[in-house]
Amino acid sequence: MPRFALTFDDGPGPSTAALLDVLDAASVPATFFVLGRNVAEAPWGGGDTARARALVLRELTSGHVVGNHTYSHLRPDRWRELRADLERGAEVVRGLRSEVRGTVSEVRGPGGVRGTGSEPRAPIAFRLPYGIRLVEQTIAAPSGTVNSVAIDPRLAVIASLGLAHVHWTSDFDDWAAGPHDGPALARKMIAHVEQIAALGLDAVLDLHDSGTGSSFGYERAATVEGVRLLLAEAARRGWDTFTVPV
Repeated sequence: MPRFALTFDDGPGPSTAALLDVLDAASVPATFFVLGRNVAEAPWGGGDTARARALVLRELTSGHVVGNHTYSHLRPDRWRELRADLERGAEVVRGLRSEVRGTVSEVRGPGGVRGTGSEPRAPIAFRLPYGIRLVEQTIAAPSGTVNSVAIDPRLAVIASLGLAHVHWTSDFDDWAAGPHDGPALARKMIAHVEQIAALGLDAVLDLHDSGTGSSFGYERAATVEGVRLLLAEAARRGWDTFTVPV
């Protein structure tokens, strides 16, 4: 039977509340890799940090997994700055965990499953901005230059911190989708879950509930609608869901 995990990067943002409504209605837990800047500065909401914090607190108290996507979403070539940016993002998540821990005695997840997101010092799931990449380099040589490709140098940084990277089986480029692309996105996700299941594997879907301030903005209406349609079809077919880390 096909199984899949929903993961969301770059939040919180203006579409996060609607997405949480969809997940709550379906009693499906997900993993949110939050961007520290979108919580602590909330550029997507005119600096309304109280609104941003409330969204992540809702994720935690609803039993979703809240992970770290760094603070600033630096590009891979700025890997020397990753450790500080990663730790800054982790502190945002720990602060929110502590706030939940101080206000509720128990976290109940979707469907009544107990959540663990309120433990301040529990390990924080981590996902690299842009995921794991091959990095192109131009190296000086006696007769000019040589082009080469190297493994992502950020892997050495997170290895030195004892962190694992939570990757995905597919990224659907929903950050570039138009507001009416939800049905097309749902079809792609359904097809991917089927393809991965045919390999005897579970699918991990990489989606985005906000943005980083690029020309694509912060709104993710297609993601909300795509997830709603996916979950409706998954319920009809009897598919199961899980969270990563499990």
